[in-house]
Amino acid sequence: MNKSKVKNQSNYLGLILGFSGYIIFVFLDSLIKKYLVNTYPVFQINFFICIFAFLPILITFQYLKCWKVLNNNKIHIQFFRGLLGLVAGSLIVYSFRYHSFNEIYPILFSAPLILTAFSFFFLNEKVGLKRWSAVLIGFVGVIIVSRPGSVHFTWALGGCFIVAIIIALNIIIIRKFANTQSSLAFAFYGTLAGFLGSGLMTISYYVEPSYSDLIIFIVCGVCAGIGGMCISTASKLLESSIFAPIQYTQLIAGFIFGYLFFKDFPDTYEIIGSVIIASSGLFIFYRESSLGLRPFFNSKTRLRDFFLRLH
Repeated sequence: MNKSKVKNQSNYLGLILGFSGYIIFVFLDSLIKKYLVNTYPVFQINFFICIFAFLPILITFQYLKCWKVLNNNKIHIQFFRGLLGLVAGSLIVYSFRYHSFNEIYPILFSAPLILTAFSFFFLNEKVGLKRWSAVLIGFVGVIIVSRPGSVHFTWALGGCFIVAIIIALNIIIIRKFANTQSSLAFAFYGTLAGFLGSGLMTISYYVEPSYSDLIIFIVCGVCAGIGGMCISTASKLLESSIFAPIQYTQLIAGFIFGYLFFKDFPDTYEIIGSVIIASSGLFIFYRESSLGLRPFFNSKTRLRDFFLRLH
């Protein structure tokens, strides 16, 4: 099979996995917001989701016979990322109690703007005037959506900005320390760290789930496991210039699911702010691509390393 055909096949697979992963996560968020967030403590929700997220992950490990990827020299980094993910996930779930997806998702998508600034300070990457301008314009969009100083703004919404910082920090960690790690290793250790951390926090605040809610927890956990693996693998298969726009599927899907599940419709501020944030983020991605800057993962890991390490 020639290289061009292999590349096309990997792009098609990456696109399918990317779109599927982000839509799955919006569906997961919708279930949590509609059925769980007002009944159970935030960390307990994360605890049960982590438990059942292991189901698709472990099935994939067994099917691929790739348990050896768990034995590597970056376990401490994997756990650290997992704990950061737990904090981010808890803040997002908490925000579901008070805000709609139309308010939450645009702020989360300020992560590429923060990543650009972090790359300058922590990776010593040169950031030109055009990208700094895109960062500043993007943050204007964040201000428009969140409207700080108004009744609209809450600490829960402010927590979403912390989540965006954590997302950017996680990508920095991948770039600096772990860009040759397996997709499955990221999924396994991230879920394990979330399970242990949320389990400790749940001990004193445990609420016995009903049978129907337990079914919802199982569905949420399976969605989390499958969605995470889809996105992680897509990010390895696709060039960053192709992968970047796919992320904004979640923003659009959030508007659609928000309306279908909760009858929420974005107001003028949320629409304008979202367009500004998305446009700034996409400009940064395409600018980095045109300048030949590195993507999320090492390009050598594409296709040959869906789930396995190269080294």
